[in-house]
Amino acid sequence: MSTVVVPFPKDQRLRTPLAQYFRVGEFYRQFGEMHAAGHLKTTRAVFEAGRLKRQASLAKELKDEGIEVTLDTCAAELSSIARHKTFVRHAPWLGDLQGKVLTPDDFGDDEMIERIAEMAVSLGADRILSPTHFLGDRDFDGWMRVDANACVLLRRALDRLGGGRIRIDYPIIHTVQGLTDAKARKEFSETVSYLPVDAIWMRLSGLGKEPGPQKVRSFIRMLSGLHNLGKPIVLDYCAGLNGEAAEAFGVASGTASGILELDQFNARDWHKPPKAPDPDAEFSRARIVPLLGMGKGFRANDFEALASARGGRKLLLQSEYVSAPSIQEMITNRRQMQAIHLVRSQDALQEVPDLNRAGHFLSKTVSSVERRAKDISFLKPSEAQAKALKVDLESLLRRTRDHASTVGKVADTLEKLHEERGADSARARACDFNVPQTSHRDGQR
Repeated sequence: MSTVVVPFPKDQRLRTPLAQYFRVGEFYRQFGEMHAAGHLKTTRAVFEAGRLKRQASLAKELKDEGIEVTLDTCAAELSSIARHKTFVRHAPWLGDLQGKVLTPDDFGDDEMIERIAEMAVSLGADRILSPTHFLGDRDFDGWMRVDANACVLLRRALDRLGGGRIRIDYPIIHTVQGLTDAKARKEFSETVSYLPVDAIWMRLSGLGKEPGPQKVRSFIRMLSGLHNLGKPIVLDYCAGLNGEAAEAFGVASGTASGILELDQFNARDWHKPPKAPDPDAEFSRARIVPLLGMGKGFRANDFEALASARGGRKLLLQSEYVSAPSIQEMITNRRQMQAIHLVRSQDALQEVPDLNRAGHFLSKTVSSVERRAKDISFLKPSEAQAKALKVDLESLLRRTRDHASTVGKVADTLEKLHEERGADSARARACDFNVPQTSHRDGQR
């Protein structure tokens, strides 16, 4: 008797939703203004506990509009010598612990965990990031055990206080190198598998904004090994090509970042006391203007020099999804332009069927970035323009050439990785939306 093999049905048109979380951050007024003006059509927003005193009203306003609100406890920063005296010290759940570096013993305290739960319930949060810590801590290697216990206590406290609907997501905070180690991945996979969490958030030091060939390959391979957890995977403090590549290859369910802030994580100074400020030094925040869609930015004067060169406006003032009418408009409204690009590019990727996403990303997004990077490296601002803008022309041109070379190598690496993985590789689960769909006008993203 002949055997009949019935192929497993695969929907060639399946489009898994991608989650796009925006960290509200320091520029919350601009965030609110962009949202009110319709320039930032977000469905998910993340608020930090250390900024809640000023931002709680905005969080509640967004929630009333059907936007999913996630609360970050800032627990990791509060246990860091370098970070605990920053804005995170204002977290309302600290109580009499305010002002000190938190220790592992503090996170075994039921009363402290209950205060975290009370904060989430009071805000009406839809999700809360479980209080976890940097796993590369050189002074204490037992954070995984401490954090797992705190997560269990948090679930109990939320349920007891009427926050049963609030979902808990679990941040894994580490270095890229730390998680490429199979033993480390096995340890946290075994730990997280039994915790009452809905999604895993990956915050990785060393990833940076710009992808590198070896780094992006290790990053995607590492994430592909986490599917056995059966949880959605959100890339935290991650924007640009790194995040988009992971989503296109199906190893990430979404990304979380601010708009030209909170878009990369660096733990190099995690254990170093902050330097005392120089009273005679003038403080000014560098204005970084993005190359839209390219995962790179330049200081405003460098950007203006390149854009003023012949052919520079077309290359620097527009992407496929948004364009600025002038150089000054791009510099002044750089956050708004970046926000529009991020939302529209995510929407465009989500419209591509799952089986075609990696190929689409490579043939359209990556090839466009590679071509633009090469064209930008050929721009030649005049020495007079550079001098007037106080630009080191030699350094600027060297950086554009280096960027073009790196992008070319990344493109080759991703092409090879796509051939290695195939189009129908396992994909990360989609993030559920913890807000009733009837209350939101734009649907889930």
